[in-house]
Amino acid sequence: MRVKSIAKLSGLILLCFSNQTFAQESRLDQYYSGQFKQLIHATALAIGEGETSFENFQLKALSEMQLGQSDQAVATLQQALEIYPGDARIKRMLASQYFESGAYVEALQLYSGLVETDSTDQSGWLKLAEIYSFRQLYPQAIHALEQVLVIDSLNLNSLMMLGDILNRHNNSGAVVYYRRAFRLYPSNQKAAYALSNWYIQSKDSWMAIPICDQILEKDSSNIRFRKLKAYALYKMGDPGPALKQFQIAVDDGDSTTFTFKFKGICHYLMVDFPGAIESLELAAQKDSTDAEVHFFLGASLATTTRKTEAMYHLNRSLQLMQPDPSIVSRIYSEQGNLKRLESEYETAYELYKKAWMADTTNALPVYFMASIRDNSLHESRAALVDYQKYLQILDNMPETNEPSNQVISIRAIVEDRINSLKEELFFLDQDR
Repeated sequence: MRVKSIAKLSGLILLCFSNQTFAQESRLDQYYSGQFKQLIHATALAIGEGETSFENFQLKALSEMQLGQSDQAVATLQQALEIYPGDARIKRMLASQYFESGAYVEALQLYSGLVETDSTDQSGWLKLAEIYSFRQLYPQAIHALEQVLVIDSLNLNSLMMLGDILNRHNNSGAVVYYRRAFRLYPSNQKAAYALSNWYIQSKDSWMAIPICDQILEKDSSNIRFRKLKAYALYKMGDPGPALKQFQIAVDDGDSTTFTFKFKGICHYLMVDFPGAIESLELAAQKDSTDAEVHFFLGASLATTTRKTEAMYHLNRSLQLMQPDPSIVSRIYSEQGNLKRLESEYETAYELYKKAWMADTTNALPVYFMASIRDNSLHESRAALVDYQKYLQILDNMPETNEPSNQVISIRAIVEDRINSLKEELFFLDQDR
């Protein structure tokens, strides 16, 4: 009788296990067939009934991710982690979901724990590097990437990220990683582009040409490498070959400001002014703030009867190349403030003078000039001249400019000080 009971119990256990296995296989079929909503409902029901296996949480979270339900996926994985607090698989999935949703503080904490537990966790180090880089914590990002290369010296992502970080800081060491990436993966266009671009920016444009040719040999319609080659030729001082490459890019569908700009400049350098005008007008339509476009367009138009347009574009190029006078004035004023605090009064005076000359609509620097002569250099007569100049500037300002409370207050101080200085200078003259 006892043997029969045990056999019956074993049969029930086997049947239960078989049912769970069948259910699990069925849910996998649902996932791979894209039945995500049905699967979320089924796994939620199973978990609610106590079937808290890792697989149920995994399939539910993955289905939620597939439907873009990021918050629900995070909640599912957090629930799973409460049940399986030491499960690295759940931690990794949750960290990845935090990362994808931009919750970098939470992702950083989990990935840091994962690499602390397993220093050979290559994907964890890579994610840490991306988070540190996004937060501009570049030394930490470099350390994480170096750990990846210790594990796998051929890791392309790590090589490229190290190159990009160093390049961002104008560190010539960037080329070491770009070269290694391109040498190991010569068909990788990202590595090829980064290295070519680095050569061009480093004024070694000729070294970018064979790299571009290698990519274009396999992918002749690649506009990005076509115009990179064109730009390299332009930087080498070969406008003719550069123009040919830019034209191919345009024929292939490129319509960017960059291409029309440098195509137009190449036309200009080849003394093809009609061609230059055609391309540069298109560039100006796309970007009206490029000083170089306006200059070369104006210079090209100057060779035609369109003199008025030529003058407009040349004047526009001058306006764009000159910084805003108010900004220049502010910079000089701040420098004057610094020198005044350092008791370098004569230097401060000259800086305030430059601030005034840069923007004659702002009278405040003249007040500071007078104040320095009055209170710091004790040059009463010169101070009186500057104070009077300050009032004259205020009086000549357009009526549309309403004086601020600060200006009214300073004016009262200046007027009072002028009267005091006149009295002081009168008595000084009487004593002579």
